[in-house]
Amino acid sequence: MVASQRGVAALPRWLAEEYADRMPLAIVKLGKQGIAKQIFLGTREGDAVVDYLSSFVEFARESNWQAPRVRGR
Repeated sequence: MVASQRGVAALPRWLAEEYADRMPLAIVKLGKQGIAKQIFLGTREGDAVVDYLSSFVEFARESNWQAPRVRGR
């Protein structure tokens, strides 16, 4: 793909769809089930007292949000 001046990226579907109206993207699922992933969060010790960072970490710890499954994708 690189030799033909094209690129490949693994992105969340919601992000690819956000850019699809502005860029010529071909959105495909990798495998029958897609790819499961986890997001890890870390901060530097000195940043633990920064209000917006500590609030974000607290929100992430308390959240049990999961992206909705879209049928047929």
